[in-house]
Amino acid sequence: MRIREFRAHRALLRFVPRTWGDLLGQLRDRGQGVRESGAFLLATGTADRRVERLVLYDELDSTCLVGGIDFHREGYQRLWDVCEREHLLVIGDVHTHPSSHTGQSGIDRGHPMLSRAGHVALIVPNYAEGEVASQEVGVHHYQGTDGWRSYHGRLAARYLYIGRWA
Repeated sequence: MRIREFRAHRALLRFVPRTWGDLLGQLRDRGQGVRESGAFLLATGTADRRVERLVLYDELDSTCLVGGIDFHREGYQRLWDVCEREHLLVIGDVHTHPSSHTGQSGIDRGHPMLSRAGHVALIVPNYAEGEVASQEVGVHHYQGTDGWRSYHGRLAARYLYIGRWA
């Protein structure tokens, strides 16, 4: 078994540390400590759970960051254009919450950014301020008509791998 298969084999999403750090920095900059921000997470295929590209919500829809997130149809069209042009697929999304609570709100549960079974939604605490480890993130796995499975703490760290073997 290769090291990546051993270290990250259960992960729903995998990040190399540089990509994770870039993501947190961009979320922090966009939210400015006063509002939620977010991004779509793209990969070369659904079987390859390594995040290769980040596309921030407000790059696709400049009016979506309104305290919470109000993402519009035009933003999705721009997202599909990026995916087609770069031959990538959306495998997840991430957004910040203002506190340490990383559970889904009713809005989060009822309105997935991509309502396709297998999609993973990450919730980063405290507007992404400071260093954020995988066990601090809420990992929410969409099951389609069966709703969501959510992981926190040690289970979140099992399903969200951040490391050199991503």
